[in-house]
Amino acid sequence: SLVTHPSRYLGDEINIIKKDLPQVSLTICLAFPDVYEIGMSHLGLHILYHLLNARTDVAAERVYAPGLDMEKVLREKGRRLTSLESTWPVDNFDLLGFSLQYELSYTNIVNMLDLSGIPLYASQRRETFPIIIGGGPCAFNPEPLADFFDAVVSGDGEEVMLEIAVCVIQAKREGVSKKDLLLSLSRIEGVYIPSLFDVRYKDNGTVKAIIPLNKGYQQVKKRWVRSLDDAPFIESPLVPYKQIVHDRLNLEVARGCTRGSRDCQAGILYRPVRERSLEKLKELAENSLNRTGFSELSLSSLSTGDYSSIVELLVSLRRECAP
Repeated sequence: SLVTHPSRYLGDEINIIKKDLPQVSLTICLAFPDVYEIGMSHLGLHILYHLLNARTDVAAERVYAPGLDMEKVLREKGRRLTSLESTWPVDNFDLLGFSLQYELSYTNIVNMLDLSGIPLYASQRRETFPIIIGGGPCAFNPEPLADFFDAVVSGDGEEVMLEIAVCVIQAKREGVSKKDLLLSLSRIEGVYIPSLFDVRYKDNGTVKAIIPLNKGYQQVKKRWVRSLDDAPFIESPLVPYKQIVHDRLNLEVARGCTRGSRDCQAGILYRPVRERSLEKLKELAENSLNRTGFSELSLSSLSTGDYSSIVELLVSLRRECAP
């Protein structure tokens, strides 16, 4: 065979969402810069996938970094990287959103842009190319990748991604330029537009000064979801055909950490602590298990043992799930 893990590229998983892309107002490709098994294990991408697709005028699809064997096939045959759902070329989407989870994946981002036929630097891209957006924990230090991105989202993505979608839809309707669209995006709290700042460096490569270029756009505040119960969550998760790293149902019980350790990146980035209610988690577990067939369930947070209703939740889940 040409590739060792063809199921990475099939799409068509249980609970997949497919739309007629030319008929929607906005197309978004959610990109995880690592192979399918790792990217499919990331909860954040699943949340955004279902959140965006809940809008009838938006279609969100996925793409993961191809394995070395698939990359070789793509380059030898002159094929572009495509989305899983509709096999649409990635460069045909309106938005391309990368999940910035760890620094070692940065070279994969550049490689995926190259495989998609998209110029690497934001300054080189014409109006016809997608708006490239980054988000995730590494977005809190965006400068190493700033030249490659049109926009970077700082903080929780649930609310800000919907606001970005509405902004881009309106811009498409009005036919505004990319420059004016980026100005509009800069007015959304949590959105950093690198081209609207002049970042100067010392001889050793560290930042010397960050100079705002637009009056009124001096700094970027992180976005954070006030209530997890009110935030959308996945009730029909995607079920992969092949085994992935975290091959189980994943329930986020809380966000943030009570410990407050100053040397813990995640504990600082995801504060303050927010919990999902016991009733909401029981409802999500029942609905999601019925719609997926998973036989394992993971309670996800930075410190699940600190969840205030952990005993009641475990007793309830054991009662419901043991049979």
